[in-house]
Amino acid sequence: MSGSPTLPRGWVATLRFLLPALWSLFLAICRGDVAKVVRSKLTVSRNMGGGGGANNNRTRAEDGVAYVDGSVNRGVAGIGIWYGAGHYLNFSAAIPATAADNNVAELIAVFFVLIRHPRDSRLAIHTDSKAAMTTLESIASGTKTNKLAPHNPARRALLNALQYVLFWRQGRTVVHKIKGHNGQTPNERADQLASLGANSNYALPTPGFGDGIERSSMSKQSGKEKSFGTFPTLFLKQELVRFLAYEPAHGSGAIGDSHEKFVTKKGKNPKNKNGFSPKYKGPLMVPKPLSSSLEITTALGVDCEMVGVGPDGERSVLAQVSIVNEHGNVVYTSYCSSLKKVTDYRTHVSGVQPKHMADAPSFAHVQFEVKTLISNKIVVGHALENDFEALQLKHPRESTRDTAHWRPFLRMGRFSKRLKHLARDHLGLKIQGGEHDPAEDARAAMYLYLKYRDNWEGQVWASRQGRDQRGRVYHY
Repeated sequence: MSGSPTLPRGWVATLRFLLPALWSLFLAICRGDVAKVVRSKLTVSRNMGGGGGANNNRTRAEDGVAYVDGSVNRGVAGIGIWYGAGHYLNFSAAIPATAADNNVAELIAVFFVLIRHPRDSRLAIHTDSKAAMTTLESIASGTKTNKLAPHNPARRALLNALQYVLFWRQGRTVVHKIKGHNGQTPNERADQLASLGANSNYALPTPGFGDGIERSSMSKQSGKEKSFGTFPTLFLKQELVRFLAYEPAHGSGAIGDSHEKFVTKKGKNPKNKNGFSPKYKGPLMVPKPLSSSLEITTALGVDCEMVGVGPDGERSVLAQVSIVNEHGNVVYTSYCSSLKKVTDYRTHVSGVQPKHMADAPSFAHVQFEVKTLISNKIVVGHALENDFEALQLKHPRESTRDTAHWRPFLRMGRFSKRLKHLARDHLGLKIQGGEHDPAEDARAAMYLYLKYRDNWEGQVWASRQGRDQRGRVYHY
């Protein structure tokens, strides 16, 4: 499915609305009045007070107030539009992978809230994107779209579509700046809808970027930026005619028919489809080894502790590394000396003291031993990019299982959770009660991986088979 259903109409009815709109736009272009008309109907306010009579903490539906957001996460992108609980204009959808850019996604969200909102009704748009607001200001000031996107025809087509819809709107449009991810319920709802859309199969064709399907006519432009046109698909043309005909938008995209299900709070201790409780209820235990085996298993858990060097200890260097096997036993642990003067041992967090590093092996020695041990192994950990940076090592992505980036562990599909919370909620384990123990953290990450290994490895296998037709990349 590529969009919300649009009411069918004949050619006569279509031309009745389309020709006057195109004629008025043509005359305005000839007179150079397009920006003037847009400016007379558009106000961009950077005052974060909310404006427009909207209460930022509201969740009830208000016809003229919409919150928009775009979500981009490793090649997967979506948009979300939130008016209020149960509102018929709430909307969520995926957008083409070629539009997987944060600024582009925000502009696409603005475009669709404009074209879905009643043409003659006032609209207050709330966005946390400074880039989107700057772009709208530039359009209203008369800046040519070929100057705003000189090397990107697809984005230029999107800007043209935005300009035309703003020109054709009869109701006033006010765009307000809000602070992103600040706990305001409507803004969070828009963000959730954008993540929902990005991870859905409800793909939405967009101006400039089309439906994301490469065609033979476009393949001739290999190596160049491509544009599919201002309103490139039948769906977008139908949406434009519906908008010009003052008809309401239909469908809510990836949300489905149940708005209440989206906003209803779940009961206590709900079970998800994998059968685990996302909030563990019961006594918490410190993670312990599962057996006494010291076997070098297929998967190894890694965690490092760092200390600070340089002014104010801002730069992190390796101080300690621990590696555990699938049984939770430590198969390697070592402190590491630093070639540079340590200015912050971070003892309250790392547990590392000067005496631990005084006579420790050199960095080169520890690095070599770790590299030898994890070679051809699956490495499990949390935010492993920090550990690999401290070790100055690279490990194949397909052999990395990171609990900070695996999608089922992400909050709202995009934000990492702390290992401490993942271990508590999924395993009933208590870690990081005081100074960090790298072996304890590595053990917790390993047990998370082991609990969901079948699901995790299934996703890795599916990504290797190229099963995702939308070109998504699963998080290993």
